[in-house]
Amino acid sequence: MHFLEFLDQGISPFHVVSHTQKILSENGFKELQLSEDWVLKSKSSYFLKWGESSIFAFKTPESINSKFHFKFALTHTDFPCLKASPNPTTFKNGIQRIHCETYGSPLNHSWLDRDLGCAGLAVFEKNNQLKSKLVRHSSSFYIPQLAIHLNREIHEKGLKLNPQTDLEVFWSSNPKDNINSFLESNLEKDEKLLDYDLRFYDAQKASYGGCNQEWVYSGRLDNLSSCHASLSALISSEFPVDFVSGFCFFDAEEVGSETREGARSSFFKNLLKRISSSFNISESQMLLLLNKSVFASMDVAHATHPSFSNRHDPRHEIVLGKGIVLKKNANKRFASDVFSSAFFKQICNKSNLSFQEFIGRNDIPSGSTVGPALSASLGVSVFDFGIPILSMHSAREIAALQDQKTAIEFLKAFFTSINFKNPSF
Repeated sequence: MHFLEFLDQGISPFHVVSHTQKILSENGFKELQLSEDWVLKSKSSYFLKWGESSIFAFKTPESINSKFHFKFALTHTDFPCLKASPNPTTFKNGIQRIHCETYGSPLNHSWLDRDLGCAGLAVFEKNNQLKSKLVRHSSSFYIPQLAIHLNREIHEKGLKLNPQTDLEVFWSSNPKDNINSFLESNLEKDEKLLDYDLRFYDAQKASYGGCNQEWVYSGRLDNLSSCHASLSALISSEFPVDFVSGFCFFDAEEVGSETREGARSSFFKNLLKRISSSFNISESQMLLLLNKSVFASMDVAHATHPSFSNRHDPRHEIVLGKGIVLKKNANKRFASDVFSSAFFKQICNKSNLSFQEFIGRNDIPSGSTVGPALSASLGVSVFDFGIPILSMHSAREIAALQDQKTAIEFLKAFFTSINFKNPSF
């Protein structure tokens, strides 16, 4: 599965899930339905979509015994972007513009003066039923920056953008062209448009760069790099001996995960219960089962920027191409603790994989990810790791290809590794 192709296909969370579903089906994974009873077989592969923007896949073990537990990679499908608002169009000075809400925390200036694509989900009524379909506009769009002749103070005072007024996307020179006309052109005559979720994205193809083609330039590395690594590793790994291995791609991490498809919802815990129940493991035994389990929360990490090294902790330099990153935080913005971190290092050492350790500066607050929420709600050991990148939350980011390869090898080892045993229990 080609990394660049995966990045180019993942132009919205909905497209990420659709493409992942296609790859899983091609590799022998059987789709499960919530409305049906699950009769899971040993040494088998399954997946389940949750909504249209989250997906869950796993492999069952050779046998169920007293050592039975879970090993899952956890990551997210969403990324910072500009999202078309309701009633978005305004025609002014010969330009039809689309008003956007900022989703997550994008670097706003990075969306100026570049080709933008538009894609997402249309929801419509057909035969009195709600249905949805993926949509993607074939054209590219643009947000032009104000010329320097009209903003001569920009070099002295810097670029200042008001996200309410300065990030409207140029859509068309024709006032009749709008979001609804585009969406309706994707529907049949008996389909009535009701709503949409449309997002703009960097339309430039992912590419290799650097003198030795060692880097990857792309939009959405945060966090499709983690989705690609998890999917690649699970597909290519052997069936586990006595545990369930798998991944879960959540939505809405960039906005706090408190949604139906997010990591703070109950659906992942309920899916683990469904798996356990199919193997005749009672709910009362779940506590012991989770105590033996370990999850890998995967999200990108900050590489040290050589032009701004004072923004990083000087004792924890993170270098592109020097290995995956174990992320730690004393205030638990990451879930890694002393035991789960030791397990991460044990896998790296036994597999001869290079890794780095990250902490942020005390005077620059750290971000977070899905790991802490799931560790707290499930009472399970979790470590946070990822590949290092630069330009995080920009419309276009940079990573090292070698780190992506290391991440895949790590997860393959994780899915087949020795069992985790927390010595504190």
